[in-house]
Amino acid sequence: MRWSRYLLALALAMLVVACGSPAATDGGDGNGGDGSQESEPAETSGDGDGGDGGGDTGSGSLDLDRTFEILTPPNSTELSKTSAQGVIFAAWESDESFESLRSFYEDAIDEAGLQIFSTTEAQGGVAWAVAESEGSSFGGAISIFPASDGSGSQISVTIGEGA
Repeated sequence: MRWSRYLLALALAMLVVACGSPAATDGGDGNGGDGSQESEPAETSGDGDGGDGGGDTGSGSLDLDRTFEILTPPNSTELSKTSAQGVIFAAWESDESFESLRSFYEDAIDEAGLQIFSTTEAQGGVAWAVAESEGSSFGGAISIFPASDGSGSQISVTIGEGA
């Protein structure tokens, strides 16, 4: 039951990113979408400088690792973390209440230099599509859902270049 909520949160986050994120609709390469041509610039962004390969949209001014650190929820246990091609996806469970985490993320998103472009509320949870700015390819999705057993909350964050 717990994993079904996690998968629902992941699916909702991916849907929000696919449908609502400016990064998903404003492809910098023209046809884009698969991200297959993004692999080389994404590798360079992981080494500190970031963003000097194909950065027409003003992306690369945010540091991925620092942004991820800011968006890591307090008092949480990491369930999974995957990094690939300049994107980090992670999931946590936390003893913090849904409302406490919602407040944390409303502040953390701003602190990370991101803007909320879409908010979706469903199944007692919330998901945000975020980006550095309109048209930026740096962004992602954050979702928070109450744990199915009422013991806290489940959180997922997907952030990066072209996320």
